[in-house]
Amino acid sequence: MEKTIFQKIIDRELPAEILYEDDTVIAILNRFPNIDGETLVISKTPVPYVFNLESETYIHLMEVTRKIAKVLDQTFGTLRTCVVIEGLDVPHVHVRLYPITEPHLNLIQGPEATDEHLKEVGDKIRASLEN
Repeated sequence: MEKTIFQKIIDRELPAEILYEDDTVIAILNRFPNIDGETLVISKTPVPYVFNLESETYIHLMEVTRKIAKVLDQTFGTLRTCVVIEGLDVPHVHVRLYPITEPHLNLIQGPEATDEHLKEVGDKIRASLEN
């Protein structure tokens, strides 16, 4: 299997601005940021889907994500740091942190769902949670 770009960074085959690293995760600045300070917290386990991570790895990834987010808050004086967990474009779990300093965020948003549709979807999810 071909290495992902993140695996190449972890293996030091590609350069990166490393903010934090331990045996389980690495945090780097995004080379193509949408916002200053945009950070990627990457699992060193090359798994494409976050919920397929071992529990210990998942918990550690989230703990480090929180730590880095609080540092970004302090560093940039954010309103908050937004979090997106990814693994599609690069099939390797990574958390994208956006330190937001402006009250508006330009996110793509779909049409408003009806209350009935939301209840229907909610019922499906709650039924799955009970199993």
